[in-house]
Parts: sequence; structure tokens; C-alpha cells
Amino acid sequence: MVAVWAGLLGLVAADTSLLVRAVRFYRADPGQSPGQTQVTAFLGIPRDLPKPGSDGEVSLALSIRVVDSTGLPLYEQAWRRRTAVPYPRGAADRLDQIRFAIGAGRYRLQASVVDSVSGVRASSAVAVEGFATPPDASDLMISPWLRPVATVDTIPQPGEFRRGGLILAIAPEVVVGGATASLAYLLETYAGTAVSGRLMVEVVDEADRVRKAVGPTRLNVAAGIGLLTGQLEVGDLPAGAYRLRTDLVLGEQTVRRSTTFRVDPVVASAPAAIPDQAYFGDFGGSGLDQAFAPLTAIADRDELAGWPADGGDAAKREFLARFWSKRDPTPRSAGNERRAQFYEGVVYANAFYSDPVRGLAGWQTDRGRVFLRQGLPVQVLRRQARGAVPGYEVWRYFEPVGRYYVFVDRGNAGGFLLVRSNDAAERQEPRWQQLLTPGGVREVVGFLGRQALVDP
Repeated sequence: MVAVWAGLLGLVAADTSLLVRAVRFYRADPGQSPGQTQVTAFLGIPRDLPKPGSDGEVSLALSIRVVDSTGLPLYEQAWRRRTAVPYPRGAADRLDQIRFAIGAGRYRLQASVVDSVSGVRASSAVAVEGFATPPDASDLMISPWLRPVATVDTIPQPGEFRRGGLILAIAPEVVVGGATASLAYLLETYAGTAVSGRLMVEVVDEADRVRKAVGPTRLNVAAGIGLLTGQLEVGDLPAGAYRLRTDLVLGEQTVRRSTTFRVDPVVASAPAAIPDQAYFGDFGGSGLDQAFAPLTAIADRDELAGWPADGGDAAKREFLARFWSKRDPTPRSAGNERRAQFYEGVVYANAFYSDPVRGLAGWQTDRGRVFLRQGLPVQVLRRQARGAVPGYEVWRYFEPVGRYYVFVDRGNAGGFLLVRSNDAAERQEPRWQQLLTPGGVREVVGFLGRQALVDP
């Protein structure tokens, strides 16, 4: 099935040690022409890189650097990710995403990751060219799946990201497989006026032979920033490397975009591909209760009121299967990515956000709950206790715009409590400035801006 949409160019690093895929979008700037080229880059950490220490944990230092054609640095960012081996969140622990903006010209995105235990480094680089003139369309972004944001599904989970009203998988390398495999795609259009057009979508193999074609499909492109999305079923393709190619005809102009993906039937055996009924089929007794308990982090009381606490295993399995079927991002496929990612997230939360003093599992803590709802923060300000200032963390998200959470370690023993947020769904601690102390408040305001003093 294909909905309306077009064009693509996804840049993937040739060095397979560290996967890097960059996709370009465009934003007009009234003060100059062309405007800004906005780059979304996806990073994939090598499977064999982490070497766990004696405690089974690893600390990965990631960095990216954007340089211009003369080698002059334009943008630099570095961050650290603490995880464990085996990865508690599965493949999601090996994925990351960054965004930056460039002007017209040629640039190079350099990325690296260092395992702090072994010192092993993996690096890669891709060329990125800023649009020299306002383009008719962005690069083509593809993903194993995408889904619209809904009232019960607004927050990206580990391994996901949000773009506008859509949630997609972070995929530096897009691999799909199985009889029900499909390929989702997204393209922004930039038209001065509303215009009609036609779209052709093709899958070509390594010999440039067309293996699947849909269209041309008539469509209307909105003035300004338009969005074309769709999904192409590829379960009938044999294993191998392919390219998705789109031609968008707008008047006399044809815009071609393309990017690569792979078909691998082995991915269909992943836990996310297991149907909900089968997934809970092996659960019994306390296992079913443990699968239900963390749902309080993402669902309200009314939705959970039907849980048969005193019922048998069959009734509990049916409740859980029904709960997750409502959240299945790809209901036409056998599995449920949302369910798999949530329970991987619970494992991660339990590993890193538990409160030993109060005897709480990670998903029961404030940080664990926010993590399960919002995913990993885009930015983190983390400070250890010093003098009168307690240890604290500030988590910041750009989508929803400007969302933040301030956690204070009130006992300096790892028991972080949420004291401040502009999330209306969270409680507020009226004494947050007193708990954080003036010194901590100054640092938080420096990180978030003075708006933090007047929010909610």
C-alpha cells in the first residue's frame, strides 16, 4: 500500500564500523536565500564494540563534528551514554540521533564512538551538502515503520524519534524482513503555491532492475511545507540490497530522490515480530502481574481498571494482548514494536533508575516513569552534590517543544524525585527552589532559561 509522497537522498557512511545516515530538510529564512539546510543524522554503534567492565556496564563516549570544505569546524557535540552488555533495550541501545543546521556549501560530518572500558574507537564520516538554492523537496527519509501521533501514543520510546505528527524508528541502516515486511517513507515538499503533480515509487535492485513499482499517482502538493508519507509492502522481495526511488512531477519539473535499504528475512524472528497473544502465552502467575504493573507509567486508571487481578492466567493474558493491540504501530504485521520497546525500556529503567533506599524498581521511580513516557532526553544537565547544593538532573526534550523535568536527589543516595516540570501531567513541588538551593537554581535557570522560574 502506498500513500502520496516523493523523493529522497539518504547519505550512509561507507565505513561500516560506525553507521551514519544523514537526511536533509529545508527551512526558508526571510533574511537570506537560500535558507537553512536542517540535517537529521542517525548513528548506529557497532555490535562488537562494547567491552563490559567487571560490573557488566560500559560507558560509551559519542561525538560528532561538522567541518566545512576548508576543514574549519562548524558544529561540535559530545555526549556519554551509560549502558550494559547485553544491551538492556536491545537494538535501541546502539542507536542515536542528532540534528544540526548548515548553510549552502559542502561539509563533512565526522562521527566517533569510544568504549571507555577498552578504549576501542569506531569512527566514520559522510559528506553533506547544504542546499545552494531552495529545493522542491527534502531528501527521502525511510524507516521500518512510521505511525501518526495519537492520544495514546505521543512519546517516542527508545529507538524512536518524533518528526511533527509522526513517530519513526531511528534507522541508520534500514533492514526489513518477513512476509509482512513493509517500508515507510517520508518526504517534505517546498512549493511556493499549491500545485498538482504525480508520484512514481519504485524499488530497484543492485543491477538497477525495477522489482516493484507503484504509480504514477496523482496528488496535490500544499503551498509552503507539505508532507508526503506512505508505506510500501516489500515482503515478497528476496533477501538482498535495494534502493527505493521516487519521481515527483510538479508541472514541468521532476524531482528524483532515492536511498538504500536491505531485505533480510532473519529480522522477522526478533521479539517485536511475535504476536501479542503468543508473546504473553508463556507468561503465568507472577509473570503476568509483573507485565501488567509497569503499565501504570503509560496508561490512566480508567484503562487499567479492567485488569482481572483475581482472575486466572487466561483472563490476564487476554487483557494484556488487548491492551497492546491498541498500541500496535503496524497492525497489519504479526508483531508489535511498541510492546517490545516498552518492555525493553522497563529493563533499562530497572537497571539505571532504581531507588535502593526506598526499595523501588526503576520503572516505579520518577525518572523511570518519565523515561517510559518520554524516552531518552535530548539534553541532560547532571550535577553531583557539592556543599549545600544537592545532586540533581535536568532532562530536556525538544518535542514536545521545550519540555523539561528537574529531579533532585533529596537524600544524596540515588533517590531522585521530580520537583519541577512544565509538563501539566506531572505534579509540582512548591518548595523546589528551596530544595535545589539558590546555587542549584542559578544553574538550572542558566540551562533552561528564566522561563523555568514562571512555569508551569
